[in-house]
Amino acid sequence: MAPKRPHDSENGPGGRAGASEKKSKGFSVGPANLPDGTYRRKTQKIKSDLIQKAKVKKAYAKIKAQEVASGKPKSVYDKYQEEDGANKDEDEEKSTELHPSRVAMLNKPPQSPEPAPRPERRPRDNEAKRKERKPRPSAFSKEMEIAEQRKKAAEARRKEREAKQKEREDMTRAKRPDQFGKRRLGRESTALLSRVQRMVG
Repeated sequence: MAPKRPHDSENGPGGRAGASEKKSKGFSVGPANLPDGTYRRKTQKIKSDLIQKAKVKKAYAKIKAQEVASGKPKSVYDKYQEEDGANKDEDEEKSTELHPSRVAMLNKPPQSPEPAPRPERRPRDNEAKRKERKPRPSAFSKEMEIAEQRKKAAEARRKEREAKQKEREDMTRAKRPDQFGKRRLGRESTALLSRVQRMVG
């Protein structure tokens, strides 16, 4: 039998050594067989966000490594703290001097304070509002007004009826002849005059 031929993977450039240096395919988010639509776009967005975050982390790590290598790892917070400390020192130097008006007030001799006149007590806003507040209208105010109007109208009709009745009685009394059989024109005229006054007035 003939000797076996050695495999290319053992000796050649595309052998097992190349197999250990396999190129990575990347990573996947969600199932690979999603149809084009809402869910696929959502998974693609998640994947792009993850890639962006990884890039930011990588850039941050690079910058941090550079600062550590340079020997002065300082955060932005430390820089601001140093600036604030310098500003505080300047402020303290300035604040030791007194203002001229303050110095003049301190140099004045002390005077007995006069009691301030007490201001007259003003009513509070709530009290003023309470005084101005009108009584709450009744829930049946319209109905009560209508009932009042009806009462007045009924009273007016009753008075008119009574006045007419009185005129009729006066007229019948005035039309009766006197003891001699003659008409009483004076009585008739007063009855007619009162009737005319009622109609006009």
